[in-house]
Amino acid sequence: MDHGERSTVLIVEDDNEIRELLRLYLIKSGFHAVGASDGISALREFETVQPDLVLLDIQLPGASGLIVCEQIRSVSNVPILFVSARGEAEDIIRGLQLGADDYIPKPFDPAVVVARVKANMRRAPIYRRYDPASAVVGCSPEPAIPAEGIHIDSKKMTVHADGREIKLSAKEFQLLLFLASRANEVFSASELYEHVWGRDSNDDPRTVMVHIYNMRKKLEQNPADPRYIVSVRGMGYRYEGTPYR
Repeated sequence: MDHGERSTVLIVEDDNEIRELLRLYLIKSGFHAVGASDGISALREFETVQPDLVLLDIQLPGASGLIVCEQIRSVSNVPILFVSARGEAEDIIRGLQLGADDYIPKPFDPAVVVARVKANMRRAPIYRRYDPASAVVGCSPEPAIPAEGIHIDSKKMTVHADGREIKLSAKEFQLLLFLASRANEVFSASELYEHVWGRDSNDDPRTVMVHIYNMRKKLEQNPADPRYIVSVRGMGYRYEGTPYR
């Protein structure tokens, strides 16, 4: 099924011309596109329309894109793509640390933005909080969550580490799932980027490194001495948890 037939994109951009240009390109591709011109209205629109993906500028009046990203991440794992000027490298890294999935540098080709939106939706199914009330009466009991190790439930899109439920962004979940399904294999940052983000994204291994750093803080008891996602000097990263099948 074409994602564009049923997906909503929230465009948060204070430049009216850029916002309208992106909106028209997305609508032309079949998306429902909603715009917001500042951080406060962005959060209000997010609650109202519950978008499937957010395009988020960093420099915004009212509340910066970094604040908006942090607020959204506290309640949702919806994919967030920053749209930013090339000179905002520190802000981009900060945004990734707050849970953004990727970024698109300005100036950009609107057609490329649409392609990146489609790619992120294709690779990042949105997972929401599990509602026990929605469980079907009479179904088999839930499997026990192990007290040690990492437990991944791909149907509910949940992760537990040492018995604790962990909130991961869409890209963090994809990255963990990829590594866990290939336990004990070593992948460079560039290889992980190509597998998880795809060839149509920015070729920037820093994105992977920031996501690994964030995941370790969430998953590991001691992020400085990780047990699950370990570094292999000069080569990349390896997952040493229980293999995911």
